[in-house]
Formats: sequence, structure tokens, C-alpha cells
Amino acid sequence: MTIKGRRTAGPSARILLLGKRGSLVLWLENLYHSCVRLDHPTQVFAINGNTPLLGLWAKWRERASNESGWMLRRFERVLTRFRPELVLVTGVFGVPLDYYRLLYAQNRRPVIAGLVGDRFSITDNRERADHCDRLYYTDTRFFRDAEAAGFTTGGRYLPLAADPELFRPARTHVVRQEELLFVASRTTFRETVVRGLESPARIIGTDWSDLAREDFHRVRNRKIGRAHLIRLYQHHVAVLNARNEANVEHGLNQRSFEPPACGAVVLNDDLVDLPRCFEPGREILVYRDAEELNALVARLWREPEFAARVATAGRRRVLAEHTYEHRMATILNDLGL
Repeated sequence: MTIKGRRTAGPSARILLLGKRGSLVLWLENLYHSCVRLDHPTQVFAINGNTPLLGLWAKWRERASNESGWMLRRFERVLTRFRPELVLVTGVFGVPLDYYRLLYAQNRRPVIAGLVGDRFSITDNRERADHCDRLYYTDTRFFRDAEAAGFTTGGRYLPLAADPELFRPARTHVVRQEELLFVASRTTFRETVVRGLESPARIIGTDWSDLAREDFHRVRNRKIGRAHLIRLYQHHVAVLNARNEANVEHGLNQRSFEPPACGAVVLNDDLVDLPRCFEPGREILVYRDAEELNALVARLWREPEFAARVATAGRRRVLAEHTYEHRMATILNDLGL
């Protein structure tokens, strides 16, 4: 296969993952583990430092020398030493243009693919997009935005996923709690959904202080780590999901994939892209308003066998189609690598 005049590589591609460490969906970390499991030689370059200490060191160096090229020079050395055939950019529009320009300056430029997971400005991202050979969007609405922005690079729908080696049922039997769980930062839409619940839920995330003061839901107004998140998914029957309206419109977030991998039922707000990934009513439960949401919650508590069936079907679908190995295989096959 040829991309923009370049002949692509053989069956075991050398992959460099470029982006920010510690993003909300941990794209760099999840994709790295999937590449390793697929036996591709892989390196990660985080523009904010591969470790927190390196990130702090980079900031200090740049302040001390009054210039911002220190991390970029490290990236150039990695390119020279590793010679990747594919550079996969997570969060395309959050990576400075200098990185793309450096990639284009290579004598044997690698294939460049970009992942787009959030809404983006249609006025100032065209150069980054056009430096990529292919773009992968987690939300089908982004295709319309890309057309409005004048992007010339072809795109493909590629949803988020789960890492089944981390997100999995507990190794020992647990009695799951019949308390709806929602782990997310507050947005206006999410607060509307939560306030429509007729029974108390467990809410964990930032900016929920007003809700906490009302003392109806069990609220923990703070962030939690991934290990804690996994334990929560393993110990609850059902997980609420509601989109962040500032970031997506049609697309599913990581909360559509990770709880089912842990054996929990997901109650998801109605999204255009959802039937592309799950069968509503069998593998995932979908609500369009508060009435439907409350009816689904009541049925889960009333019919535990129904909850078990949905949880089993949802986990089976994630393992069959929605792991990060599936996503990497799709990208590599699409690019002919």
C-alpha cells in the first residue's frame, strides 16, 4: 500500500507513539501495551515527559535556557536512533507543529497517523491535520468538522476501547453493590442526568461540591486513580455513563467500554455512534430521558438475572471487538503495515 507517495513497511512495523502522558483516556499507555502484545517494536515519546520527573526537568531546562527546544531535540534523537516506520500521534491537535515539521524533515519519513478524541477548532488545526497520512476519529460528528476545516487527510471512525488485562472482573468472587456508580467530572449535562435519578447513586469526580451538600447521593468530590476505578467497576452491578457535551457529540467515551470489561452493566445516554459498537438492550442499556433511566435502574435491581445477561453480553462484545489490540490492528491493516 502507498500513502501520499510512500511505500509502507513490512509485517512487523516499528511504531513510535507520540502525545501526552497521563491523558484522561491514557491513550499512550494503553496503545503501548497493545503494541507490545502484538509484538511490534514500540517506543513512547511523551511531549510532557515520559515520566513526571522528566517533565519537571524539561520545564526547568527550558526556563533556565530561555528556549523551548530541549524536548524537541530529544525527540529528534529518538527518531534517529529508533527509525520508526509509523508514528501514531494521540491527540493530534495537542502536539506542537514543530514535531510534525521535524517528522517531515526526515530522509525516510515515517507514516504519520493521528487520533482525534475531542472536539477541535475548525480554524487553526489544518496544518497539523494535513501533516498526517490518516486521521482516526472517535466521534462520527468530527468528519463534518474536518470537512468544514478543509482537512485534506482522509479519516476513519475508530472508537475508544478497553485494556482487558487491566479492566477485568475481580479474580475472586465478589458480591456486587446494587448502587448505581458514576465516576466522572461534573458537566451541565451530567448534572442534569444525575439530578433526574430517583434513587441515590455513588458519584465520584471533580466539581460535584454542590451535589455533595444536598446529601442525597453519596458523593466523593475528587479524582481517583485507575486501580481504584477498576475495583469500583468490579464491585458494582451497574455504571452510569453520560457524555461530556464539551468534547463529543456522537461518540462513546471510555466509560462505554471499561465497565463492561469488568463485568458491569453500562447505562449509556443515547448516542448516534452507540449502535456501531454495541447492541442496545442486550449488551448495553440506553436511556433518552430521566424516565427511561429510572425505569432501567429499577429493572436491574428487580431482575438480577437480566443484569447478569447484559453484563455477560457486554463483556463478550468488548473482548471480541473493543480492545486496544483491535484498535492497533485496525490502524496497521488500514495503513498496510
